[in-house]
Amino acid sequence: MFKTGDYVVHKNDGLCVITDISTLDIPDCDKTKKYYFLTPKDCPSSRIYVAVGSGDSSLRTPISESDALALIDSIPELDEITVENEKQRQHAYSQALVQNNCVELFRLIKTTSERKRERVRKGRSATTVDEHFLKSARHALYSELSYALGVDEDNMTEFIDARIHLD
Repeated sequence: MFKTGDYVVHKNDGLCVITDISTLDIPDCDKTKKYYFLTPKDCPSSRIYVAVGSGDSSLRTPISESDALALIDSIPELDEITVENEKQRQHAYSQALVQNNCVELFRLIKTTSERKRERVRKGRSATTVDEHFLKSARHALYSELSYALGVDEDNMTEFIDARIHLD
């Protein structure tokens, strides 16, 4: 169980802080059920409510600094998500996002980045689907890595590229 003040990773909103653990004062809501009140790191005016003990993977503890560095170092060996059918690819991308798993998010970033590079190389623009999922995956993962590594989220791509020696 988490406590007030803990940082957690929410599957849809990235790094958040738990600001309260309480019941919801909303009509037709179970007044005995407790919820985590979350505030996303990048949007302090937003509030997210997650039931305590909900049993799903919507919340988890952020990755440690050593695990974050090891994960970044493993990027070259990570397999891309390979799905030829466009609709199935979009579903695979969605599944990678909702898993709330750093490895899957990096696989998604690697896949969409490579597809974008390949399309640009051929004189075409990136697909809207790839752009959307690249942006979502970067936000979800980079907010967490920023916290773990003390690197500004806006500089995370450059940090990762330098760490794995990309040009």
